[in-house]
Amino acid sequence: MPTQPAPSLIASTVADLRRHAPFDAMELPALQALAGKLSLAYFAKGSTLLAPGNEPVKCMFIIQKGAVSGVEPNAQSGQGWALTLSEGECFPVGALIARRPSVLCYTASEDTFCYRLLHEDFEHVMDVSRPFRNFATRRIAALLEQSRRSVQSQYTARISDAHSLANPLRSIIHRDPVTVLPDTSIRVVLERMKALRIGSVVVVDAARSPVGIFTERDVLDRIALAGIPQSATIDVAMTPNPFSLPAHAALFEAAQAMARFRFRHVLVMEEGKLLGVVSERDLFTMQRLSLGELAKSIEQAAGADSLAHAASEVRRLATALLAQGVGAEQLTQFVTTLNDSIVSRALTLAATEAPPPDTTWCWMGLGSEGRMEQTLATDQDNALIFILPPGASLAATREVFVAFADRVNRILDQCGFPLCKGNIMARNPRWCLTLDEWKETFLHWMRSANGEALLNAAIFFDFRSLHGDAGLAGELRDWLGPQIAAQPLFLLQMVNNALQVRPPLGLLRDFVKDDGEAGEYPGTIDLKKFGTRPFVDAARIFSLRHGVAASNTADRLRLAAPKMRMHEDEAAAIIEGFHFVQLLRLRNQEGAALHAATAWGDHQHADSLLPPHHPNRIDPDQLNELDRRILKEALRQARKLQSRLELDFKS
Repeated sequence: MPTQPAPSLIASTVADLRRHAPFDAMELPALQALAGKLSLAYFAKGSTLLAPGNEPVKCMFIIQKGAVSGVEPNAQSGQGWALTLSEGECFPVGALIARRPSVLCYTASEDTFCYRLLHEDFEHVMDVSRPFRNFATRRIAALLEQSRRSVQSQYTARISDAHSLANPLRSIIHRDPVTVLPDTSIRVVLERMKALRIGSVVVVDAARSPVGIFTERDVLDRIALAGIPQSATIDVAMTPNPFSLPAHAALFEAAQAMARFRFRHVLVMEEGKLLGVVSERDLFTMQRLSLGELAKSIEQAAGADSLAHAASEVRRLATALLAQGVGAEQLTQFVTTLNDSIVSRALTLAATEAPPPDTTWCWMGLGSEGRMEQTLATDQDNALIFILPPGASLAATREVFVAFADRVNRILDQCGFPLCKGNIMARNPRWCLTLDEWKETFLHWMRSANGEALLNAAIFFDFRSLHGDAGLAGELRDWLGPQIAAQPLFLLQMVNNALQVRPPLGLLRDFVKDDGEAGEYPGTIDLKKFGTRPFVDAARIFSLRHGVAASNTADRLRLAAPKMRMHEDEAAAIIEGFHFVQLLRLRNQEGAALHAATAWGDHQHADSLLPPHHPNRIDPDQLNELDRRILKEALRQARKLQSRLELDFKS
């Protein structure tokens, strides 16, 4: 029978483990039990801790001191992938859970001490500790949640937690919803709303399931203006099929839906039953900014100056949400949704000064805008599709469209979206084309597949309709799918191009720093080029190969995963890795000083407070331990995705 370690040794081991996730979140009894089962082993530099084989792994390693590299057997030949593990990290967790052999060869990069936990003890800890189980089964998701809570705790140290849009919807439901049946008269409904001083009622069927909603706005739009008598039943005046969210959804999700779909109320459901109603007023009184007022200020902007002011308000709100721990996917989509409105208003304003030709056209967003992944520091990438009117001159028509687009681009520049340095904008005649010309352009890129063509593909294949006739962009997308399928060599060249940029992980160091093209950013890595780009490029290629119409990176991966026979958990880990890198970019772009100065204070000069460093560059040594660890895990997910790219296209 093995001897139980002395209490002092267990206490020392617990203190050692507490410095690292997930052990810092474990229950003390579970952690003490874990510490009592560990054995400490020494591995000299260059020695092998674990190698691939035919037998399932027998234990988990926790690095107590030193570093370990994990390398695929064929990694030295340029195939496969590798990772570097440092103090506090565990391996091979996935193999233990799956009861399979290791796929990597783990070697001590320096003299290293490791704790070892036998498989049966690992399973026991999984059973008794929820934080450890969450970490083991969804490692990066668990780490991300810790990071989110840390950010949110910093925020709530300054601002009451009640103000956080990261809270669940149920947190602001304080009264039962007022409901009526469809055959209730409009007069009775109005009297009840007045008596209770409420702005909405939910119309439910006999089973109390929501079938519609009636609000104060409907009194004017659907009754007074429509001439409906108050004796009529409420079902003729209600808005049918109201939007709903589950009670555990974040307040932010309701805010995003309101911004996107232009409504002011969201039903809150719990286990299929109506729990309550959340209004725009409920959400944004605590933010000191009404989303309705913000959307209205964009839609009613009388000129470029007022539109620019509204754009600054969007950035202010985004800053506040970032400080509250709102996730990168939600935040970038929120920013993009409001930016879409800014673009639409800019197009309307420009049309009064430089009207476009009287024909069908579509304004497209490209790059990050096309993917709905705009961050807080983004330039313009846009293009235009139009239909040439019968008998009209192509050159003359294009000239008018270019003048119109130039005015739009200049308005957007004034709103904080700098002109594209590469001139990838609709005002460039190269990117102001008829539908047939766009088809010829894409065909040329696919057939030539030179460096310029591959660069253009990385931008233009992410197009999305923002304004005008969306059918034109849809037709181009529908046409593009079969054309790509007929160009396998082009896809392979896209793969080769994508694999030229590798995530900055080294065998001997945690991160490989590139210092910038001219060494102007020493000790840093480019999170856009080396962090998000590997995810974006791979997702684009997989979506093109498997006929996925989405342009958003996460959506592309979610939809392509089943066709790639990728397990749901594997796809989720990759997506979460991508979103964390995006989150680091967002935090870096805004900066701690800007958060403190503008989230809840004077924001008029926010742009001048942006940090002077490159918006996409970070020094990983300046990150806290948790974020460094998550970044490493995120970049490993990027490497795994690239390995899958190599396997699928080069095998």
